[in-house]
Amino acid sequence: MEARRLAVISNRLPIVLSRCSRGTWGMVPGSGGLVTALSPVLKHRGGIWIGWVGINAEQTPATNLLNDLISEGTKAAGYLLKPVSLTRDEVNRYYYGFSNQILWPLFHDLFSHCNFDPSYWDAYQEVNGKFARAIIENTGNDDYVWVQDYQLILTGKELRRLGSKLPSGFFLHIPFPPLDIFLKLPWRFEILEAFLDYDLVGFQTVRDLRNFIGCVRALLGYKVTGTGSLSSVVHDNREVHLGAFPISIDYSEFADIARSAEVADKAWIIHENLPKRQLILGVDRLDYTKGIPDRLRAFEDALARYPDLRRKVTLIQVVVPSRDTVEE
Repeated sequence: MEARRLAVISNRLPIVLSRCSRGTWGMVPGSGGLVTALSPVLKHRGGIWIGWVGINAEQTPATNLLNDLISEGTKAAGYLLKPVSLTRDEVNRYYYGFSNQILWPLFHDLFSHCNFDPSYWDAYQEVNGKFARAIIENTGNDDYVWVQDYQLILTGKELRRLGSKLPSGFFLHIPFPPLDIFLKLPWRFEILEAFLDYDLVGFQTVRDLRNFIGCVRALLGYKVTGTGSLSSVVHDNREVHLGAFPISIDYSEFADIARSAEVADKAWIIHENLPKRQLILGVDRLDYTKGIPDRLRAFEDALARYPDLRRKVTLIQVVVPSRDTVEE
């Protein structure tokens, strides 16, 4: 790996383009766990990040302006950025459709939220093929392709279909469901085999890894060897490695911020405004899988059942807007 450039592939680039006042365009850093975890890995190490710019192709600024914004983002990030263009229809059916109305709720055991629209599958395949072509256009023989998350499960398959021999890995940032849940996916065989088109497949927890292995054994009949957090399976005459690799953040950066004078001053202000209080802090994306309404109801129930807690404890819930066009 030391001799290879790391090419990270994700649905979104770690920057967000936005239209400012008077029709001008601006750029801000992206948010979310994936960006927080992966940016430090690439920063100033000559890596490349390939992803969608977050704006429909029909609304994207002119090519020269877009290139200038991407160049600005590259300098700020410390690694190369390469955009993938998606049309409004592709975004609606691939991202808001298959990714967030099928895979996201199903993999979180909330299959009652799923909408198994067959047209979503067609768009999911088409866009994964578009990402694969972008990878081939922007990488070389010395690169290692590292594909991220549920939106791009088929990208490895598309790379092989296009004749790519680049070594590749895939990391799933969300849970992988047990067999009885995964069976509800109409395209379960295609998705499961697509995972195995990578050389290495990583999961967040050993439980996710075990769920995946259970599906591989039950649905594909493959023999999986290994124990604990590392296993392997032979697929299409290739050995595919499977593992549980809990993702981290740049601990030193967060610790340094926590020790800063600015944070200390703001902490003092909070305690002055809420004296002699126990503070409960929640920080989440605004998403139905986070259980935020249940948390608020639980806090309400605690105050009702234990009156002594009143005026002694305060819940502070911070929610970060996310996928705000998804009705759920």
